[in-house]
Amino acid sequence: MKKLLFLSFFFIVSNTFYAQTTKSKEESTVEKTAKDTKKTADKAAKDSKATVDKAAKKTKNDVNKAAKDSKATVDKAAKETKKGADKAAKESKATVNKAAKETEKGADKVAKDSKKAVAKADKAVDKSADKAKKEAVKTADKVTGTYNGKKVYTGPQGGQYYINSNGNKTYIKK
Repeated sequence: MKKLLFLSFFFIVSNTFYAQTTKSKEESTVEKTAKDTKKTADKAAKDSKATVDKAAKKTKNDVNKAAKDSKATVDKAAKETKKGADKAAKESKATVNKAAKETEKGADKVAKDSKKAVAKADKAVDKSADKAKKEAVKTADKVTGTYNGKKVYTGPQGGQYYINSNGNKTYIKK
C-alpha cells in the first residue's frame, strides 16, 4: 500500500514537469511593441516618400515656370532692342536730310550704339537661354545615387553622370 501511494505521488509530481507552458505577458507585450514599431516605421516611410514626391513635383514646376519666365523676358528684351534700333534708324534718316556732315557723324554714332545695344541684348539672351537650358537639363534627369561624394544622375536613355566642379557633366563608365 505504501508503495502504491508512493508510486502515485511520484507519477503526479513527474507529470507536472511535462506540462505545456502558456505565453507569458512579457512575450505578448514584446510582440505588440514590435508590431506597433513596424507600423510606425511603415507610416513614416510612406509619409516621407509622399513628402519627397511632393517636393520634387513642386521643384519641377518651379523650374518650368522659371524657364518660361526667362524666355518671355528674353523675347521682350529682343523686341525692345529691335524697336530701339528701328527708332534710331528713323532718327538718323531725318538727321541726314538736315545736314550731310552732321548726319554722317550722328549716323555712325547711332549705328555703333545700336550695334552695342544689340550685342549686349544678344549676350543677355544667350546667357539667360543657356541658364534656362541648363536648369531644364538638370531637372529632367533623376538622381540615382552618389559617386565620389557627388550626386549621380540617370539620363532619359539610361546614361549615368555627375556634375563636376566646372558645372559640366562627367559620365560614369559601367
